[in-house]
Amino acid sequence: MNAATLPRFFSAVRLGLVDAALLTIYAFAFALLHWTASPWGGAGFFSLWYPAAGLRFAVLWDRGTRLTPWLMLTEVLTDGAVGVFALTGPGALQAITGAARPGFTCGLAIFAVRRLMTKRDDTLALPPMMLGLAAVAAPALNALMVVPFEAWLPADAGRYRIGTDIVISLTGLAVGDLLGILVLAPLLLWVAALYDGSFRRRRLPRVAVRPLLEDGLVMALCLLLTASLWRAGLGAQPIPSLLAGAWIGLRHGRTPAWFAILAQVAVFLPYSAGSLDDSRRLELHLGLAAVVLVTWLAGSFADAQKTSRALLDKRNRLLFQAERLKTLRAMSVAVIHEISQPLSTLAIEAAHLKSVTAHLDADTVASADLVDRKARALANLVRRLRRFGGRDVDEPSPVPVAMLVQTACQIVASEARAAGGRLESPAVPVDLVVHAQEIELTQALVNLLRNALAASPGEALNLAVSVHTEEVLITVSNPVLEMPGAQTRGMGIGLAIARTIVEAHGGTLYRRDEPGFVRFTISLPLLAGAFA
Repeated sequence: MNAATLPRFFSAVRLGLVDAALLTIYAFAFALLHWTASPWGGAGFFSLWYPAAGLRFAVLWDRGTRLTPWLMLTEVLTDGAVGVFALTGPGALQAITGAARPGFTCGLAIFAVRRLMTKRDDTLALPPMMLGLAAVAAPALNALMVVPFEAWLPADAGRYRIGTDIVISLTGLAVGDLLGILVLAPLLLWVAALYDGSFRRRRLPRVAVRPLLEDGLVMALCLLLTASLWRAGLGAQPIPSLLAGAWIGLRHGRTPAWFAILAQVAVFLPYSAGSLDDSRRLELHLGLAAVVLVTWLAGSFADAQKTSRALLDKRNRLLFQAERLKTLRAMSVAVIHEISQPLSTLAIEAAHLKSVTAHLDADTVASADLVDRKARALANLVRRLRRFGGRDVDEPSPVPVAMLVQTACQIVASEARAAGGRLESPAVPVDLVVHAQEIELTQALVNLLRNALAASPGEALNLAVSVHTEEVLITVSNPVLEMPGAQTRGMGIGLAIARTIVEAHGGTLYRRDEPGFVRFTISLPLLAGAFA
């Protein structure tokens, strides 16, 4: 880590007032949930139902893995304060290491799953599946890291001295964390989403009575069959409940899957907290963990498929819009071609009129000069539009950035004036050149200007160009208006098209606001030799 990255690092782990308040609440909730897990503990393994793991996972998933060090410290201090272990003495180092490990492995699992899945473009990379995979990875990594964490302890620090085989012990650890995460974390994340307003504009789904009754009947029959096999001495057979959970998850998604999980947990947890020996309790919870895992992943997969279909539908709409734009382009090229010849003749005649009236009175000369200037300007504009819509710009070519900015401003200027606003664009150096398709990049810039105009009608929009290392930055900014919904007009198709165009040219489109202003910036690589 060099000196330049140190400020960013400390900024990432810095604790704000909101996070400090959250960790204070977390300490009390963690102590309570840790205490409630005690009935499911046993000799030789950890608690087989550990809801505190669900609280830990929900906080790190919602607030970010940057809180991992603070969460580890909070859990260690909380366990020490309530007497789970002593912070001093011969076994303190081993106890502190064991208390800090779950927070570290949970944060690491969430970070790794998000980092790895964002590099994929399949169903696993969609948010519903990412959460499910992280919920499985966190308890598995926690169990796997117990022995490596102990290996680094000094010889006199103590070791976990368990009465049963260590594999059974670590299996119990993973099972308890898995059940705690998949039962409690979804509820906490939904509450957090309701708190931050993510669901305010969503309509409550309509509940169909018939599918609800069907699923309830299937779940009840499977639970009854599982309990009957258990009482008959055949052990915890998860297959009936597993099939019911998979049926509900694949059919309806994560929310009904969670209620199916809750139903099964509500049946078996009170029973397993009773006078069962350790082996039978572990057997029951292993089967329950398998059912919970399959049910949640089935629901996650169903939601991911729905998300994937929605993205595909949106892409199809964008393609349809692109086809319409292509048709309009062909029509405009035909119209421009038809008017270019008479307009050129008009420009020639206007120039002739100016020359033959040069000796007349001042008013006639001024009028003839105005007609000549307007005719030449209009003829130049039509020639540019003809080249702009012609076939010669289909292939990438060197394009001056000044030309892109000028064309885009000319296209949007009339719309800005009609809305009572104006465009401000400082002069652009003529030596800034990009290798691009002119029509596509101009369209991207026009989309940004139109979005800014729609968000801030009647205000001044600014289009500025700057250079950073070997990239040119084209920034469109508009003032923020105190209007409800001013920044949320439209469907966002124009911005999506602009981002696609820019990324196809090897650039990036990003938003970086400043106080009072919304700023979108297009970053494009400059053509080699542009500064020569």
